[in-house]
Amino acid sequence: MIEIDGRQILTTLPEKVDPSHTAVVVIDMQKDFTTAGCFWDKLGQLDVAAMDVLATRLRSFLEQARERDVPIIHVMANYDGPYMNDPMHERLHRHGIGRYCQSGTEGIEFHDGLEPRDGEPVVVKHRFDALYDTELDLMLRARGIRTVILTGVAVQGCVDSTARHAYFNGYYVVFGADLAGGANPTVHAVTLDSMQLMFGVAATAAEVTDAWGGSG
Repeated sequence: MIEIDGRQILTTLPEKVDPSHTAVVVIDMQKDFTTAGCFWDKLGQLDVAAMDVLATRLRSFLEQARERDVPIIHVMANYDGPYMNDPMHERLHRHGIGRYCQSGTEGIEFHDGLEPRDGEPVVVKHRFDALYDTELDLMLRARGIRTVILTGVAVQGCVDSTARHAYFNGYYVVFGADLAGGANPTVHAVTLDSMQLMFGVAATAAEVTDAWGGSG
């Protein structure tokens, strides 16, 4: 920790992910983005094997967070018609695919094994950015959160968008390097490089749990 202009600035990963002021945000781990035959697969973006690895690693990481009483907030995308704007419709038309994350469909459901536990809130968003016009910022501030560990899908879309907004709102951003997915390796690497340079730090699950004091 260093002092700049009278402010105590967190500089190391252990300082940033201290459980007393850190929350894990799980973004859009829903079947439309994780499951064969659903939206991300139809768009040609889904690597099922890689997604299975991500889901398994994320389940283990969330258990580590729960053991340390780190708050976990789940984000659910809902893109029902009333929430869609013209550019959103144009994008789907351009890609030749219908709506996704629709109420009452299998695709909007959380990935098996990543359903919220009792006491873990769900924030519903209608844009890629989980902080845009949602209650997420209020939830974080009410809990005294200074650092967000961002996980989920897609790494170059909703996770990236949320990370940028979190940085602008004054949160330390820890971007889950192997806790976010949904992109090919090249796009994933470029996203992490951008994040590390501009908006936060990219850290693996192992690096975060080591900062927490090991495997618990």
